[in-house]
Amino acid sequence: MIKKLTVKTLFSICFVSFFSCSPDISYKQMEEQVGKITSLTELGTVEYVVTKIVKANDDATWYKFGDRKILFSCKAILKSGIDLSKLEDSDIQVNTEEKTITITLPNAELLSVNLKPENIKLIYEKTSITRSSFSNKERDAVLAQGEADILKSVPDMGIFDDAENNAKLFLEAFFKQAGFTNVNIEFKKHS
Repeated sequence: MIKKLTVKTLFSICFVSFFSCSPDISYKQMEEQVGKITSLTELGTVEYVVTKIVKANDDATWYKFGDRKILFSCKAILKSGIDLSKLEDSDIQVNTEEKTITITLPNAELLSVNLKPENIKLIYEKTSITRSSFSNKERDAVLAQGEADILKSVPDMGIFDDAENNAKLFLEAFFKQAGFTNVNIEFKKHS
């Protein structure tokens, strides 16, 4: 018999099944844990640390004498995974008789980009005597360009493939631990 369950119900059943083997856990504790699981909106499965060298060159023009150069090293932390808030009830199919579950997940996406100020280092700055130093606004513009370059290169890094593979492995193990014998994890087709 195939049943369509809501996402919240599915995670509740799996979580209760997961902890029902433990005699030390109370029903109230299970309820609290189910609440935590069902409120989960993201499944972050990959974290990449990317280092980017960002430079700016402001050479002399006809009305400016001398040049300015600046070089930064930036370290960004990228987190990728599955946005579970996009999961719909129709994406989950359960056959209780055969203990089979099929889930169609949304494709992996970038969940966060963290470029902390302490991970930005000024490596080199040179300003001719006839020029002023880079202002904070100019430095911020250079760093913003560096962040944009990092984001532009994300699809070529393989981070989304890694996130989907890790999500699949995690959910297969989770649902098998919860009592399912056949776990099928698929991803939506790219549009």
